[in-house]
Amino acid sequence: MKDAIQKEISDLTRRITAAEKAYYREARPIISDTEFDRLFDRLKKLEEENPELRNVNSPTMRAGSDLVSDFPEKPHSLPVLSLDKCYNSDELTEWIKKLEEKNHGLEFTMEPKIDGAGIVLYYDNGSLQYALTRGSGYTGNDVTDNIRTIKSIPLQIGYKKKIAVRGEIFIKTEAFSNFNKKFDGAWANPRNLAAGALRRQKSTETAGYPLECLVYEGFTQDTPETHTEIIKLLYDEGFPVNSHFVLFSDNMKTPLPVPSARLLKFSEIKNSLEMFRAIRGKLPYEIDGLVIKLNNIAEREKLGYTQHHPRWAIAYKFESPLAETQLRAIEIQIGRGGRITPVAVLDPVKLSGSVISRATLHNQDYIDSLEVNTGDRVSLSKRGDVIPAVEEVTEKGSNSGAYQLPETCPACHSILIKDGAHLFCPSDKCSARELAALKYFVAKDQMNIDTLGGKTVEYLYQKGFIKNPADIYYFNYRQLENHEGFGEKKIENIIKAVEESKKRPFTQVLASLGIKDIGHKAAQLLAEKFTSIDEIISLAEQKKMEILTDIDGIGETIADSVIKFFSDPAALELIGRLKNAGLIFISGTRKQEGKFKGTTWVITGTFEKFRPRDLAAELIRSLGGEITSSVSSRTSYLLCGKDPGSKLKKAETLKVKIINEADFIRLTTQSRKNQDSGSNDS
Repeated sequence: MKDAIQKEISDLTRRITAAEKAYYREARPIISDTEFDRLFDRLKKLEEENPELRNVNSPTMRAGSDLVSDFPEKPHSLPVLSLDKCYNSDELTEWIKKLEEKNHGLEFTMEPKIDGAGIVLYYDNGSLQYALTRGSGYTGNDVTDNIRTIKSIPLQIGYKKKIAVRGEIFIKTEAFSNFNKKFDGAWANPRNLAAGALRRQKSTETAGYPLECLVYEGFTQDTPETHTEIIKLLYDEGFPVNSHFVLFSDNMKTPLPVPSARLLKFSEIKNSLEMFRAIRGKLPYEIDGLVIKLNNIAEREKLGYTQHHPRWAIAYKFESPLAETQLRAIEIQIGRGGRITPVAVLDPVKLSGSVISRATLHNQDYIDSLEVNTGDRVSLSKRGDVIPAVEEVTEKGSNSGAYQLPETCPACHSILIKDGAHLFCPSDKCSARELAALKYFVAKDQMNIDTLGGKTVEYLYQKGFIKNPADIYYFNYRQLENHEGFGEKKIENIIKAVEESKKRPFTQVLASLGIKDIGHKAAQLLAEKFTSIDEIISLAEQKKMEILTDIDGIGETIADSVIKFFSDPAALELIGRLKNAGLIFISGTRKQEGKFKGTTWVITGTFEKFRPRDLAAELIRSLGGEITSSVSSRTSYLLCGKDPGSKLKKAETLKVKIINEADFIRLTTQSRKNQDSGSNDS
């Protein structure tokens, strides 16, 4: 009997260790959080029942690690431990009852548990000294330079004593979707992208990612009496804190830490769990649960810690629903950059309100970790309630072992090359890559030729009418009049959309070219620096890498991609044809040293003249200003439209100058007149 238990403990330890390595070190989870918690809880139970079989190096004795050798390692001032977990309201109620056995009338706080990368920010004498990843819980990697690029994190604060501030680095779901789209869906979820961005070797590269931060805890020399006082201190110092903060107390006069926080009676905890579950999908970021903490700091100290977690806090986890189905086939998708992505073709199954018939398998490493193959029965989840994911094999089919990706490209038969975890087709002439590049070019976020989307562009490519983006502007669409599915109205709409796309600004055109590593953010930086495409081509001819890397947000990887692309004769020929077709290759938004230089702006609400409000952001940037997503003590102006959110209240609290649309128009009009007269005088 003991031998069987020892074998199960060894197997669980091996699986958990592999999952921790993939999650913390490589930012590529190989199992779901639910599955990890199930394995961890099973191991913990077996060890508690059989303490003589517990190993000192068991995963239950530590808190995982995200240390990487490329960043120096430093000790944390206090251990950053994991949290104990519960999965339903009964378990949470039981945990609270235990805490109340000796102390009645306790207060508890609740806030969303953001699925991001943990960070600890260390301040002294009002300045950020260094920032460490969560690491092993006792030491972390020093990522200070990269953290300084995140504009929502204050580098200077009014509080002069030492304080360690804990938070999560994350990427909003919409920003992740837009960013990931530019790179053929290279990242499985926002957490992977955020964790990877935080570990970029150059901070200029990290600056190119849409990273944000929310803080949730602070440890100071002068410990306040309550957690709500800590949150208020952080909020007043300009740190971004969660607006969905809830305090549960039977004293309805208890002060709240932030304007958006809510004070509820203790009896409303269960209802709040359901409320958060209901709004989970509407939040702008991914959460995997809630964190409930004891509010009183002195009571926390009495309870203390285990080796794994504090006894005064617990994570309420949203267990992802699972569905089981048959994996019928594995298709190979080829992106515009040549990346090979295996996709599971599944028997349709309903999960969380939608029917799932396909799910990405990412790469060979992911397939190997699951040992999945065609014919297997598999369980599915929706990661972040959105992305279908194959979680595990529940029953093996007739094909033993893991599916093996091909050694040659299914489209052009070129030998595939491996770069990191992914395989790539190296051929620029690959038909699958050419078609993917065309689909990318006409997409809404690029040239917005919606009438050529999907099957239409596929048909034109297969017929040989269009082979590259320039062909779109030279093909005579009247030739389609005798082709099935192309009526006169459809042809007119295609012609109109193609002509309309010629008005797209330089930034959009640059992003549409499909240059490796160049998304909209990098394209915007290049368009602000250079007045035309000819300047960039000249730079590439002279191999002046340093001019590119001097741009804040452009690292060596992006600079190298720019030099290579604009040195390629085929790319130059494509640009020449697009130029002759009438596309815009001159920057109209080059960054000016204007009136707004040195100012930081936040935008909230809706506007009459600026729809979408990105137009206002572009105008601010063109006058030298910077845009950030959250209000802090460093914010210069809040541009406020109709129906503003909580940013207005925070701006009023911090006494940030608030400008309405009419005043903004007057201000920018005068600024542009001054700039124009200044440039004429020089």
